[in-house]
Order: sequence, then C-alpha cells, then structure tokens
Amino acid sequence: MKKSVMYSETRTWFFNLDMAEGADLDEVMSVLKGTDRFYRYVDDGTSNGIGGEWSEVPEDWRGEDDPDYTEEFRELAEMELDGKERHMVLSALVKKG
Repeated sequence: MKKSVMYSETRTWFFNLDMAEGADLDEVMSVLKGTDRFYRYVDDGTSNGIGGEWSEVPEDWRGEDDPDYTEEFRELAEMELDGKERHMVLSALVKKG
C-alpha cells in the first residue's frame, strides 16, 4: 500500500513508501530516523539537534516528482539495523519485484 509521507525538520520533504498492510508508519520512521544514512535522503544540513516529525498525508498531496524511498530505506535497514528493528522495517517496507 503506497503511503505519502511528509517529513519536517527545518524544512519539509514529501516522499512515498510502499508499505505492507497493517505496517505502522510511526514505528518504521522512528527506527529509520535513528540511523546515519536516513539523513542522506531527508536533511538540509541544518537540522542538528532538531527533532523531526512525520505524518501520512492524503494521496492528493502526492506530487508527481515525489521520490519513492522504499528500496533505499530497505537497503538502509539491511546495512544499519539488526535484530527486531531490522526485521520490523524489512517486513513493513514492500520489496519490489
């Protein structure tokens, strides 16, 4: 199920995630935000010490140019997470193909 996500710190990013039915966006984003590579995708270099917020937004907010970070965040989980957190993120984000 495609989810449109708005992530805000000092500015706002919109992106899409393909998530499994019943997956919890808050749980996934909380874990991903704690990784180093997360900020390769959503950071402007001025967010040190600023807590980010995210929310699912209506489909009609989805822009044609909004990136889909499903595969990138799956790779991030494989590289930086382990145990239950890794399993949870990989189960929540739908693998393409």
